[in-house]
Amino acid sequence: MFNRIARRYDLANKFMSLGMDQGWRRGLVAALELAPSDRVLDLATGTADVAILEGAAGPAVLGVDPSANMLAIGRTKVAAAGLDGTVELALGDATDLEHLADGGFDKISISFGIRNIPDVDGALREMRRVAAPGATLAVMEFCEPTEGVLAPIARLFIKHVVPRLGALLSGARWDEYNHLQRSIAAFPPPPAFRSKVERAGFATRPPVFYAAGSVALYVGTAN
Repeated sequence: MFNRIARRYDLANKFMSLGMDQGWRRGLVAALELAPSDRVLDLATGTADVAILEGAAGPAVLGVDPSANMLAIGRTKVAAAGLDGTVELALGDATDLEHLADGGFDKISISFGIRNIPDVDGALREMRRVAAPGATLAVMEFCEPTEGVLAPIARLFIKHVVPRLGALLSGARWDEYNHLQRSIAAFPPPPAFRSKVERAGFATRPPVFYAAGSVALYVGTAN
């Protein structure tokens, strides 16, 4: 599906998030506290929005994604940003990074991708393996909001509006794009996911929430 919708993926994200998605990603990148000397890994990089923001801060970035068509769009964006020598994009699977050395990265990020990985625990273990001691991990993901006066509206928007709008804008079938709502509902709630990150070997801080509690940012430090 991601290969098929790659050309219209960025447009769909912009409309479905009401234009807030880039701001959320900037929050993730800020949480990494990047330094020019950092070695950065961005998993499920998609069309490279986060990798470009990271590369613009100076460090070398490797973006990995299993969709060749998404990466093709990303490479065009990387070149347009003048970051060809800074951001590299490669095909890969977050649960199988054996081509990457143990402890090879100082900062690791994944935004709106981990819920699409069947083996979340396996992916987190791989992230810990390639993380240097003291490395920072930042994970941004959707969640079902449960608190606050806007929570019912946000749940309604995710359940009914987002799949239809996403299918219309991306060119995917509605039942196919409905995977977004299903994957959010199936993903562990914030306390449970934070526990998974801890078990993988990262000390975490309380998550930061955006968009009426429907987006969570988890930050951890490799033990």
